[in-house]
Amino acid sequence: MDRNCASLKSFIRFKEWGIALLPISFFTLLFFLPVFYILRETFNYSFSPLREVFDSSRFWSIAWFTLWQALLSTIFSILFAFPTIYLFTKYDFRGNRFLRAVVTIPFVLPTVVVASAFTAVFARFNLDTGTVNLRHTVWAILFAHTFFNASIAIRIISTFWEGLNDHPESQSRILGASRISTFFQITVPRLRPALFSAATTIFLFCVTSFGVILILGGPKNSTIETEIWRQAIWRGDISTASVFAFIQLAFVILLASTLIRAEKKTSLPEDLFVKIKRKPRKGIIVFHFTYLFCLFGLPIFTLLERSLNPGSSGLFTFFTGLTKRTNVIPIAPISSLWNSLHFALLASFIALFIGLLVSIVIVHGSRKLSTFLNVSSSIPLGVSAVTIGFGIFLAFSGPLANLRSSQWMIPMLHALLGVPFVVRSVVPSMRRIPAMFYENSKLLGVNPLKSWFNIDLKLSYRSLLVGAGFSFAISLGEFGATSFLPRNPDTLTAPLVIYRLLNTPGEELRGQAMALSVILAGITALSIFLVELLRKSD
Repeated sequence: MDRNCASLKSFIRFKEWGIALLPISFFTLLFFLPVFYILRETFNYSFSPLREVFDSSRFWSIAWFTLWQALLSTIFSILFAFPTIYLFTKYDFRGNRFLRAVVTIPFVLPTVVVASAFTAVFARFNLDTGTVNLRHTVWAILFAHTFFNASIAIRIISTFWEGLNDHPESQSRILGASRISTFFQITVPRLRPALFSAATTIFLFCVTSFGVILILGGPKNSTIETEIWRQAIWRGDISTASVFAFIQLAFVILLASTLIRAEKKTSLPEDLFVKIKRKPRKGIIVFHFTYLFCLFGLPIFTLLERSLNPGSSGLFTFFTGLTKRTNVIPIAPISSLWNSLHFALLASFIALFIGLLVSIVIVHGSRKLSTFLNVSSSIPLGVSAVTIGFGIFLAFSGPLANLRSSQWMIPMLHALLGVPFVVRSVVPSMRRIPAMFYENSKLLGVNPLKSWFNIDLKLSYRSLLVGAGFSFAISLGEFGATSFLPRNPDTLTAPLVIYRLLNTPGEELRGQAMALSVILAGITALSIFLVELLRKSD
């Protein structure tokens, strides 16, 4: 902004502390206060809890498993993503945009849905018993992480690669180099910034993975993330859980700062241009679509198949069973879906409102306050939901225990995780608004508040809806943080119910878990499709 919009900036700066008061209180209550309690419980006025954990061989075993499974998951995610990256980068075909939207869906699916899908795959192909038993093994974790995170690699690397011209590769081929040597000697070094950014992002998500490790890894395969939950909820060892949470928090912040520095290097070193893409042959399209089905479609298709019951009791027995109570949970499973939808809508509205206020201050506010809110709204995106949930478990106890069990806690907690997506969608949109719009508004005598409604809000409302859509999808599938809150019947969400059903013996209960997972996956996929439509029309 320049001096042409000075009146708006003056108005915002005069009111900025009033605007920023609610977001600051929101972040303080739901993030900074819980983190303070984690630190207080960790050190407990001494370093003895930290020393006890570091002296334990179990800690080093868990830390080592956390790191190497995340590293392998990252490598597999990028390797298995490369055929699709090559397809999007080199070929132009009908349905390209639709396919890109479909490829995005696995990343936003709830972790319990993905765990249900791979549980269905293992059961369908007899991989959970007998000679080849993948149930509760590291291979199950690696497969699920690859399914989740290949979408990230496809997005980041293909977008970067599309912005690079083909001249160095063409010159290499003219000089007699083969396609393979050209790829490894010319293309891969040029893709290094995008590869590093994708690898760092995927590694961060794999280190903080919770639902996949807990359900598919079983009790023998524990990471720092799942150990926080087990120590706090199963064993009641709050001191040890706090140390694990502190270590996870410190490591994630360090990793996130590395990611931020890496993202600055992903700016293209060459001028952007329109890449000329080839029309693929029919055989190439068939190969890539088959590959994508095996990578992304097979688990979801198998989940859908296992949710149906072809027996004499009826094809949709598991779906109709969702309306009945069982001994496992105190409500009908379908009621948990309504709870999730209700909380997701509330979380979206809260995230939209808080995110909008934060965006106003970031774009129009003073430098110090803008930086503070920018950082505050970004941190929950990197810090694991389990760490935040455990911090709330510690902070809202005693006199504040009623607040922790309140129905408002779940949507507020989910909104905290959704605010970064709203801010990241709205701030760039507001900053793209031409300064002459504010100048014309000033010449017409429009007051700053009305000018903001007519210009900023109207021109960025699509971005607001995109952020709210992502917040809705995240809230639907949130499992890690919610697992630390009291499980009253009125606050049981669909992911929690799916987890209970999956871990209870019985074909009928497992079938109901699959059926509920299918419904949850469908709603999540629909919300992401709507978000993609909004982004294209923006």
